[in-house]
Amino acid sequence: MRNIVLASLSPRRKDLLRQIKLPFEIIPSEIDENISELTGTPAQKAEQLAYQKARDVSNRVKKGLVLGADTIVVIDDEILGKPKGPEDAYDMLKKLSGREHEVITGVCLIDLDNKIELIQHETTIVQFIELDDEKIKAYIKSGEAFDKAGSYAAQGVGAIFVKGIKGCYSNVVGLPLTRLSEMLEKLQESVIK
Repeated sequence: MRNIVLASLSPRRKDLLRQIKLPFEIIPSEIDENISELTGTPAQKAEQLAYQKARDVSNRVKKGLVLGADTIVVIDDEILGKPKGPEDAYDMLKKLSGREHEVITGVCLIDLDNKIELIQHETTIVQFIELDDEKIKAYIKSGEAFDKAGSYAAQGVGAIFVKGIKGCYSNVVGLPLTRLSEMLEKLQESVIK
């Protein structure tokens, strides 16, 4: 397996790649992640951001295999990004309370050596329990709500809010490992042909 360049500083993506023992190095993307400037469905926007991240790093490394990813949370066709502060986090968690939402991760692999680009996405449905104000405020106070799409971490304390998941769990954490594995296999097949 070739070394992957991860275009992200996300500790969650780093942990997931380590979990499946993929060799990688980190060169973070420097793009402005402004999803409101993008067009299309939420899934297309997640794919566009993943591509922009991978392309930004590809332009700097010039060779190898670059992985870009972007995770968003969607409820009622509204994209919930990372909260801007405690009030924003509160509003997001209140919207998610007792309801289902989608977690969508765009994934982009750019093979610079073979000039191949693959862009896909994974969607997982997450059901939340009812959250009262006390739970929401305590969670925000823990600090875990920040720097997370939708203001929660399913792999952390936020796991207590998750009543059920339909689909890929690692996608909710930040990188759909099965989808990534399939994309790497497809890339390998393309190179062999």
